[in-house]
Amino acid sequence: MTTLRYDDPDWCEREYNPRVTVPDMAIVFGRWLETAAATRGRLPHRAGIAYGADPRETLDLFRADRPRGAVVFIHGGYWRASSKDEVSWAAAALVPAGFTTLVLNYPLCPQTTVAGIAESCRRAIAFAWTTLLGEAERRCLIVSGHSAGGYLTAAMLATDWAVRGLPVAPFAGGLSISGVFDLRPLLRTSMNELIRLTPEQASGWSLHETPQPAAGAPLELLVGGDEPAEFHRQSALMAAAWPGLARAPISVPGRHHFDVVEQIGHHGTPVFDAVLRLAC
Repeated sequence: MTTLRYDDPDWCEREYNPRVTVPDMAIVFGRWLETAAATRGRLPHRAGIAYGADPRETLDLFRADRPRGAVVFIHGGYWRASSKDEVSWAAAALVPAGFTTLVLNYPLCPQTTVAGIAESCRRAIAFAWTTLLGEAERRCLIVSGHSAGGYLTAAMLATDWAVRGLPVAPFAGGLSISGVFDLRPLLRTSMNELIRLTPEQASGWSLHETPQPAAGAPLELLVGGDEPAEFHRQSALMAAAWPGLARAPISVPGRHHFDVVEQIGHHGTPVFDAVLRLAC
């Protein structure tokens, strides 16, 4: 059991800043960019489809030939970094398996807030539902994301979609990879220099204290086995908070924060298998 030390900046930084614990981060990011470009070169797609007014409110659409469903993928970066262009490889195995894949971009902190980013993701999903997706894709729509995107995945499951003109429960399920749901530990980290969470926001926007959605969908939770203990605790918090929806967290052996998510681009891995468990 982790001893919580939210008042200790050094502890918070070690537990929550993956750059501290992943020595080969530059190599991993280089691989991300190379694999993302190769995926875009190999798979037909529509790039930079605008779903909102902000220049970063765009998405890339990778259409499956005979879709059995669709997967939305939301990138990480602690709400203040990264882009869809770094994670196009999310579509590499999903599209051949019959899942149309939508890779989202969104505005970043400090130009917006965590809540503002969640609203951008809602706009993207509502736009895709009404404009881009066919019947088979809407019938089996899965939302997924990594790190900050894992938080946003759960936020999408907790959204009131009926007021946005969508079905009450539009998703077949959600897949959160290395998600952070209790935002309070981030207040003492270097990441918050750009996220700019206040104590009130960190408490109010923490999803582990959000009631379980009455008309929700199952939530798969995966964490790299080599990630700091706090990332494992974060997924355990969501499993406890939404016992009727969230499944027991899965620890993926030998994977750290930045390479566990790559498994969504490969058949026969724990992350890809989680997508298949959610599929209709």
